Amino acid sequence: MRHFSVKSGSVFSNRIPNCFPTRTSHEKRRQTLCALKNLWQLLYITLNPTESNFMKNRRHLLSMILLLLAATAARAEKLNFLSETAVDPVKLLPAPASRDSEEVKAELDAMVAIQATRTKEQVARCCSEVKPTIAEFQDVLGPWFTPENLPKLARLLKKAEHDSKYFVGAAKVHFDRKRPYDEDSRIHPATELENTPAYPSGHATRGLLDAKILAKLAPRRRAELLERGRQIGWDRVIAGVHHPSDIVAGRVLGQAVAQALFDCKQFQDEFDAAKAEFDAVQSRQAEPAGVGND
Repeated sequence: MRHFSVKSGSVFSNRIPNCFPTRTSHEKRRQTLCALKNLWQLLYITLNPTESNFMKNRRHLLSMILLLLAATAARAEKLNFLSETAVDPVKLLPAPASRDSEEVKAELDAMVAIQATRTKEQVARCCSEVKPTIAEFQDVLGPWFTPENLPKLARLLKKAEHDSKYFVGAAKVHFDRKRPYDEDSRIHPATELENTPAYPSGHATRGLLDAKILAKLAPRRRAELLERGRQIGWDRVIAGVHHPSDIVAGRVLGQAVAQALFDCKQFQDEFDAAKAEFDAVQSRQAEPAGVGND
């Protein structure tokens, strides 16, 4: 792929829209400009008949367009609890290793080995986790743990996950890492293909974020809840759609977002209301040994 620069004042730079939520930081504007320059470069290469390889570049191009559209929506739809600067994922997370590194080669080899031993039960679990729902934690808390029984908690988790997507999206645009199946033809995903960059994993972020919130509701089940949250992330490796290092980064980001949320008074107030709801519903259940609050 031949690279070219977008000079200030050129037709490309003059038409780059201000579509990211970048009001608060010059650094964010710089990162946005960089991402949009990459998009213009992909458009140029895809459409240039002497240099393009459309099949090779189309998924990457589509992923950048989708992220830009998501960022536009994020600007129009404000975050529920956090400010745009509450977490800086670019400073928080290290850059992933390069595709040609021994580290990534080892990751991909490990994924091929995992793929060879994955079971039908694992694939079914991976598929059930593609779309988020609090029912993912039923095997820890019980069959009564549903959105219908816990509407306040379901809304709280949905709002928290919405905020986390903003920071995940910012990191994905910045690091712009390809999916493992785009790097290694030996990898055959067990779930639907994704059209966004790989690093960090949004599922790993969400899994740990939800687990951290739920562990505050049922501290005696803290270890099991955190393990389930980590499993939601690791299942993306089993499914063949994320590198192991994508999962680790997602967990780090999920923990940072959780801490920022619990430092937010509005979130804490809504959490207290959800906790009262949780305690009331739980008290009406035949409580298994070890479940409940200290």
